[in-house]
Amino acid sequence: MRINNQKKLMKNLLLSSFLVLATLANEAQTVAVVDFMKVPGNGQDAYLAVEKQWKSLHQNRIQSGAILGWELYYVRNSGTSSPYNFVTVTIYPNFAKTEASISADDFKKAFGNNSDELMKKTTAARNLIYSETYQLQVGILSNTPDKYIVVNSMHTDNLDKYLNMEKVGYMPMHEEAKKSGKLNSWGIWTRWPNEDNSVQAVAVDGYTNFSDINNMDYNDILGKVMADKKPSEVYDMLDQVNKTDAIRTIVKSEIWDLLDATTSKM
Repeated sequence: MRINNQKKLMKNLLLSSFLVLATLANEAQTVAVVDFMKVPGNGQDAYLAVEKQWKSLHQNRIQSGAILGWELYYVRNSGTSSPYNFVTVTIYPNFAKTEASISADDFKKAFGNNSDELMKKTTAARNLIYSETYQLQVGILSNTPDKYIVVNSMHTDNLDKYLNMEKVGYMPMHEEAKKSGKLNSWGIWTRWPNEDNSVQAVAVDGYTNFSDINNMDYNDILGKVMADKKPSEVYDMLDQVNKTDAIRTIVKSEIWDLLDATTSKM
């Protein structure tokens, strides 16, 4: 895996993710467009160099109000047969904003007379496999960046019941996990349009330390949550948790490493 510059890049991200999330807190209609990229093993350095150039355009779009943020991730455990190994996420204030294309003025401001050359390098560096659009439904924010996120893709036959299960059954435990420092952030994003009906939503858990991903004592967390709640609230929470397997199926789980990101509007 040729991403030796990851540690250097992370030093520049100490504020970026927090600033984006702080903006999201005030945006009830926040939407993310997720682009899934396939980059050959011997071409990762070239691809990262290209994305570094594109970052200037994304930063300009933040300043103009076109987007809220942009992030670049590496997908762990992705091999030669994996359909994608890098992901970019562009965050918009609402669904309507996703329709606005990048203008010629945007290209000129970011790249001057080098836009044609950059487009050629971009095409050569990666294949855009597909794009998906997600809307934030509920989340727990953080004042520090997520260095790692676990993305759980969900299938459900009843989206409303699934969202209620997450809010009532699991959100209190995620809030407690964040208090303990084991979890950095959490969010539920719904997928739309849902052309193949395979995945309706993703649950995204954010972490600062990689070791925390598989080091959660849920019995301890549940005990602390129940101690602070009324009996009726505990009953409702446990009732929703017990319905988990009947309401949703985890289609796949992935770990993404944050490599780079824009900062919020200044």
